[in-house]
Amino acid sequence: MFKDMKRARRRHDLARMKAKVRRAWNQGPEADRFANHMAWCARGCCANPRRFWSELTMQEIRQDVRDRYSE
Repeated sequence: MFKDMKRARRRHDLARMKAKVRRAWNQGPEADRFANHMAWCARGCCANPRRFWSELTMQEIRQDVRDRYSE
């Protein structure tokens, strides 16, 4: 029973993300391949900042602030 529910949830989530891509980018079904990650490319504008500019990610910055001011 739970396996079927998980499959249904995954299908629902994928349909929801495809609809979101179509609304956001005004694209037809050809934009469905971007539904899993919502990124058009893997260049610096869409990718992890550490990979291209050796900067910290937002999560790492927040953790650093928490560590500094929690003392």
